Amino acid sequence: MTIVPIGSLKIQVSEKKQASNFQEFNRVLQKQVRYVVGRCIEEALETEVERWLGRKSHIRRRRIKKQAISIRCSRCYSHQRKDFRRNGHYQRYLNTRWGLVLINVPQVCCVCGGNVRTSFQTIRSGQRLWDDVEIELQVQYSQGISYRQIQEDWERRTGDRFGLCTLNRNVLTSVASDLPSPQWNRSQVPPVVRLDGIWITVMFATGQTQKDRLGRVRMVKKAKKVPILAAQGVWPVTGETRLLTWSRANGEDTDSWQSFLEQLYEAGLTPANGLELLVCDGGTGLLAAYENVYWMVPLQRCIFHKLRNIARAIDTPADLNRQEAHQYRISFLHQAATIWKADDETEARRLCQAFCRQWQSVQPKAIATLLRDFERTLTFYVVQDKAVVQNQNWPAHLLRTTSQLERRFREFRRRYRNAVLFYSEAGADAVTSSLASRFS
Repeated sequence: MTIVPIGSLKIQVSEKKQASNFQEFNRVLQKQVRYVVGRCIEEALETEVERWLGRKSHIRRRRIKKQAISIRCSRCYSHQRKDFRRNGHYQRYLNTRWGLVLINVPQVCCVCGGNVRTSFQTIRSGQRLWDDVEIELQVQYSQGISYRQIQEDWERRTGDRFGLCTLNRNVLTSVASDLPSPQWNRSQVPPVVRLDGIWITVMFATGQTQKDRLGRVRMVKKAKKVPILAAQGVWPVTGETRLLTWSRANGEDTDSWQSFLEQLYEAGLTPANGLELLVCDGGTGLLAAYENVYWMVPLQRCIFHKLRNIARAIDTPADLNRQEAHQYRISFLHQAATIWKADDETEARRLCQAFCRQWQSVQPKAIATLLRDFERTLTFYVVQDKAVVQNQNWPAHLLRTTSQLERRFREFRRRYRNAVLFYSEAGADAVTSSLASRFS
């Protein structure tokens, strides 16, 4: 613990009108806050030096035993604590969320006369923006605020102006490109994993160059839509959901999905470790990749996507007006949805047969869509029965759709719409990573 003696602070404000008085008081208060922040940082740096040297400033070197430490002399390369002593301070500025702070950084030298290279934990060498600023920049960027808006906001708050390149560099370098893929063991693997993708527009380099109006050589880029493939883990007993990992792919084809599924499998998401069910929307690329990687794991076809496909296949009678046609479609879908609300698989099959007999002659396309991959829409019943044998209750709404993952994607889409498109792959990865970390 570092105790910082601040002493007695005095704030003097002249008597003026209310508006001017507030501005003066706020200015003086910010100045005192910056002073306190600077003193705290300086004291933290002094504590680090004291830890390296093993003594306070008034203790002589001869009273310290020889011991090798992490820092070393740049001339004689000594690591001996007894050879080092304090060598005054140098001044530098540091941008914090409270404003531009002037701090005195302690220096250390060796008995040979060489400088000792120090690596502080409080501030890094050459660091212009403190960690609190970098964190807030990431938050602002993930909320859809543009670099220019962030620049104006910080200039108003701190009085210092950050360059756009500085903001871009700090945002991109401080955000991981994707979520870490830990090695999952049996006690950590979620029993249910949902799979889905969301599309974004990214500018990719074409390999060509051209000159702009100022004669500068610029790379030619072309916009391309690419998907973000994501996996969400579900623990049905507790109802917990967590975004496990994501990856930016070239498409939702078989190769892209197979590469993503192989990463999950290699990370330990296997039936041997407790994986019981995969839930997906039924895309052809994902289904083909599933057969190559996770063929041994039961697959649940998302019922929401099945109903959406049925809705597209409904032929509305021509003699109905717009409102009546809408009510006709809603009634049809509500009746179809009751199939998967049955208590067991046998009842669901009976309801499906009755529904098909009723509508086969009127809606042949919708019935054909319903029966396509119908068996995979009933997989959750089998998984539920297996959980009952283990004295566990797995709610059906956690097993039969990817709707919760789709709701998470709403936050992603809101941020992507603000950006319209991403000029670089690093920018797209930075935004996606910051959003994904909120649900991981």
